[in-house]
Amino acid sequence: MAASGDLLDVDPPELQFPFELDKQISCPLKMTNKTESNVAFKVKTTSPKKYCVRPNNGVVRPRSTCVVVVTMQAQTIAPPDLQCKDKFLVQSVVVGDGLSAQDITPQMFMKKEGNVVEEVKMRVTYVMPPESPSEIAEENDGPQRILVPMQQILDNGRSASELSSGSVSLRSAELGTEVGSPRGPLMRTEELLKAAGHAVETRTYAGPDVQSLELSALIAKLTEEKDSALEQNKKLRNELELVRREATKQGGFSLLFVLLSGLLSIVLGYLARK
Repeated sequence: MAASGDLLDVDPPELQFPFELDKQISCPLKMTNKTESNVAFKVKTTSPKKYCVRPNNGVVRPRSTCVVVVTMQAQTIAPPDLQCKDKFLVQSVVVGDGLSAQDITPQMFMKKEGNVVEEVKMRVTYVMPPESPSEIAEENDGPQRILVPMQQILDNGRSASELSSGSVSLRSAELGTEVGSPRGPLMRTEELLKAAGHAVETRTYAGPDVQSLELSALIAKLTEEKDSALEQNKKLRNELELVRREATKQGGFSLLFVLLSGLLSIVLGYLARK
């Protein structure tokens, strides 16, 4: 809401500066002429060395608007509780047509007989500076940046568990193709689980989280599935070792060759009966 007078509307009614140390801060001041005459104005302050006003005087045409920029010089000391006692004064007076800003004199704003000078007083307030978009995003997305990787780790743990305890056909394929290197897929799975566990510990102690209960539940669930996957890996390693020994005893024939030979024998026997 603007500070309204008979001649000018001054907006805002008070000057608010987002206070920051060692930084110049500007505040726009809009003045609207409400009359059908030219109105001259002059801006004064109780602390002229602290503020810079551009322009500090001028002429506003009928039913038009003028914008003045008030700049507070960089401050090295913050006032107690951000309280400020500075004030501004906008003086306005009706002038004749054809008058420009260069023609304005201090005598125009002296309250002499027959000279009507309107005054609008404004105070100065300091407010906290607004947060930048990046800080807001970081604050709002903080829990999500922790929970989303946690869910990905949990999904990876489930995938590893399903891989190690898969169907018989999948396990048979692994046995047939990995007899020569039984520890290959197991080592990759264990490395994944160890990395997941390390990531969970790192993110858990990264800092305070408003959703600590949900994180604790995710960690407990992931730990349980990790233990289950390790147990399945142990069983699978034993089975692979057993198959490798059997293949060695049979003269180095791979299990896949044995299975194919058996399947071929069954097909030939079936055809012979036909």
